[in-house]
Amino acid sequence: MQIFANLLHDETFKIVVGAPGNELLVIKFIEMLIPGKKIRELTNLDKENHGLVLSDKNTTFDLFCTSEEGEQFIVEMQFSSQATFKERMLVYATYPIRMQMDKRLKEAAKLARGNEEAMKARGRKHDKMNYGLHPIYVISLLNFSLQHDSNEALEEGMISRYSIRNDNDGELMTEALHFIFLELGRLGLRKRDFAKCMTPLQKMAYSLKYMHELDAAPKGFDDEFLLMLYKASELTGMTQEQRRQYDRAMTTIIDIIAQQEYAREEGLAEGLKRGQRQGLNEGRQEGRAEGAELKSEEIARKMIADNVPYSTIALYTGLSDAKIRSLME
Repeated sequence: MQIFANLLHDETFKIVVGAPGNELLVIKFIEMLIPGKKIRELTNLDKENHGLVLSDKNTTFDLFCTSEEGEQFIVEMQFSSQATFKERMLVYATYPIRMQMDKRLKEAAKLARGNEEAMKARGRKHDKMNYGLHPIYVISLLNFSLQHDSNEALEEGMISRYSIRNDNDGELMTEALHFIFLELGRLGLRKRDFAKCMTPLQKMAYSLKYMHELDAAPKGFDDEFLLMLYKASELTGMTQEQRRQYDRAMTTIIDIIAQQEYAREEGLAEGLKRGQRQGLNEGRQEGRAEGAELKSEEIARKMIADNVPYSTIALYTGLSDAKIRSLME
């Protein structure tokens, strides 16, 4: 019987780590990846409460945090890669930017209305818009590896960091935007290799990757943060509502994976048929691609009908933004 929740998917990660009472877990995740940050506020950022939309279908983040200095953090888990993953992270970052600017615009409009008469009397215009941004950090825990030009791009072999810098000498343009990726696909350890985890980061990565296959926390994984993570992930410790949400999310995930496998098998079968007519290799490739795409579109339509978040549809079907939007029409 499974003891711990599977945290490798965005929805299940949010259900466990974002649950009331587990705020310290998110804080510890951030502090481990960005030392020195002090979190003031943690929020589940979702479509109902924040209206962050790409279209009529909404996109969601896992967790949204604010530091004591006003810095903002998006924390989320990604199970599988896609061709436009980094661009999607850039899109995610535009939402806290917009939130900050919306607030500034409202404040500026209020100030302008209040000072309009006084400004006119002094022959001055009201103050210009302040475009200064509190720094924004997009933190993604990835169950795969990103492509890098060299291993020098990685810290401890698993963390990659990005910001906006000068192409010539690396000069930082602004402190306003940062991306931090923990690439679990680079852990390089099997489930039986827990004793090879030497650093807190390795132990955290191992736990995220293999926890749902374990009966207990491995020997030596006795850091306070890790003990909290394992405790929070116990299926028997979930509230009735948490367990309902978790089971529903896992059922959807399993169904999607099964459908994708079926799509690949259908594509291969079609490819073999084409191979008899066009040549085995060419037919297999074309048939696999066509079968997989048709099945992905079918899956996407079902997910759209079930109001599955836009980002989840893109993640699990691999369809382009344009294709998903066309299916939504």
